[in-house]
Amino acid sequence: MHTNPLLRYGRRLAWLPAAALAAAALTGCSSSAPKRDTAAAPAPTTTAATTTTATTGTPTASTSAPTAASTSAAGSAGKRPDDACTLLTSPQVVQTVGTSGPFTGTHPDPGSDGTRPWGCTWGSRESYASIQEMPMANLARVTADPELSVTPLPVVGQEAVLTTRKGTGARPFVYFVADGRLYLVEVTKSRAPGDEVNAPLEGVAETALAGIFAKRLGA
Repeated sequence: MHTNPLLRYGRRLAWLPAAALAAAALTGCSSSAPKRDTAAAPAPTTTAATTTTATTGTPTASTSAPTAASTSAAGSAGKRPDDACTLLTSPQVVQTVGTSGPFTGTHPDPGSDGTRPWGCTWGSRESYASIQEMPMANLARVTADPELSVTPLPVVGQEAVLTTRKGTGARPFVYFVADGRLYLVEVTKSRAPGDEVNAPLEGVAETALAGIFAKRLGA
């Protein structure tokens, strides 16, 4: 099994910050084991559809990003907020991911050097969506990875791509650059085993969210 060495956190439950796991535990309902390993993303909404097709040739499902009115809480393009969790509200995550909430925003755990990466995970007992700043060098590395299919996303920005596993379309991730910084967007529709069947929907959700984030962050 190929493991993308570029991500600091494991795909799915392992990526979720410790605070989010504790919040989930307080609900009295534990999540299933993570469905994917590390590697370098939504359900129907009511506005214009955005469709992404992985380079494997497998068409993804079509969905739409939240409307301009629904994204007003995230603010307009400008200075990056100190708190990434202010970018989305729980209803916006429900609308884009397509599973029930509520979604609670939590920040990444500090790294080995004690610093906390800029980012947020909006998690529920069933699903989560996340954004995190990554080292700029990672973009060149993932686009050159021979085990990944890379699809440009001009709807998000000139330096935006969707990556999936070649041959399977599994483990979608969206990378985009805004205001000179690289960000990773990830969506998980189900923490249950066998979630690979949701990969096309997750890729679409990640693309929709990346478009929202890129505008907010100054792409």
